[in-house]
Amino acid sequence: RSPLHLSSRDDDWLGNTRARSRSPLHLSSKDDDWNLGDEKNDEDDSRLDEMRQILESSWNGEAMGQVPSDSGKAAEACSQAVANAMRQNRNVLMVDLRLPSFDTTEGPRAYDSFGVYDFCSHLSRHLKQLSLVTKTLILFRNDLEVKHIEQEKLIRGDGDSDDLNDTANPGRQLQNDVDDFRDQLMANWDDESANPVPSVAPSGEPTPLASDNSSHRLGSMIGEAEISPGPDQFDQTIQAVDQHALLQGEEDALIIVAPYDTTDTVALRRTLARYGNTRTIIIVNSRIELLPRELDNAVMCYGILPLIARRGHNDPDAGLKAVVLKRYPDPWTVYVDVDDDGFYEAKGGPMSPVDSSDKQLPSPEWIALKVQAFLQKQ
Repeated sequence: RSPLHLSSRDDDWLGNTRARSRSPLHLSSKDDDWNLGDEKNDEDDSRLDEMRQILESSWNGEAMGQVPSDSGKAAEACSQAVANAMRQNRNVLMVDLRLPSFDTTEGPRAYDSFGVYDFCSHLSRHLKQLSLVTKTLILFRNDLEVKHIEQEKLIRGDGDSDDLNDTANPGRQLQNDVDDFRDQLMANWDDESANPVPSVAPSGEPTPLASDNSSHRLGSMIGEAEISPGPDQFDQTIQAVDQHALLQGEEDALIIVAPYDTTDTVALRRTLARYGNTRTIIIVNSRIELLPRELDNAVMCYGILPLIARRGHNDPDAGLKAVVLKRYPDPWTVYVDVDDDGFYEAKGGPMSPVDSSDKQLPSPEWIALKVQAFLQKQ
């Protein structure tokens, strides 16, 4: 047990039930919110701006890379890590931004789908500029989210000129045997010794689109389909994905945003079965509790969890800041700022519990031990 208590939300920041230590020191990214997107609540603006300024003033660019102070800069930092992985022939990649506005499980008050879209569009643009992809299909869950984003783009006047009108066009239904895929998928769903689900051969590709200069197309995994929670959930999801989540024309990469429930898991597995061996797939902020075996070879490219200590108005350690950062191929690293003189790497304490192939954030206990070891050397 560590003497530090770390949390980024009122319950468990990983969304899992785990034993955690208690202490007077509390590191939080929920209570002192840090948001990369545009704020929804005017009364929170000053607090969020203050947090952003605090982190920007402490950021150690030489050690930590680009400061992710907004969606564009976060995408730039992320693209460097993604590029490192792609140049090592990694094609199934994961990104985890542990910020309330990027986490769909935080609910509509905190989650900012437009901010997430802004991040993804910038990421696709950077990868295109690096000549790593030609065009990316950005997939949100359904058309309701897509319509909301399109409305926000019109209201804000956001979006690049090459992308503003580049909206989703549903692809044609593939003529694959859904029942055969269902049998293969369900046969090894829980069998860890089974072979991965084979790729789905797309027989009947959509008519290629004319070449253009846009970096991405905005679409959804299931369109307007209403997926029931009953026995038809699997078939309904597969049919919806086969109609909507299809690459067109020059598209050679996908960004899948925030999968988290059973429908998302089925949709993700279907998409990975179709494109996982041949295309670049980037999964942003997955909250699926048990990752499917199709992600066994995936790598976490970029992850960030900002934390701030709060212990009392007169406590000398109140205001201590920490950032847990992952940039492929480097392991997870903790940076600490005690006296507002900048972030320094916490090199003491336990070795990193994960390597570059890991797909989860380190545990709160590990982070706490790293911070404790750093403080003991001060």
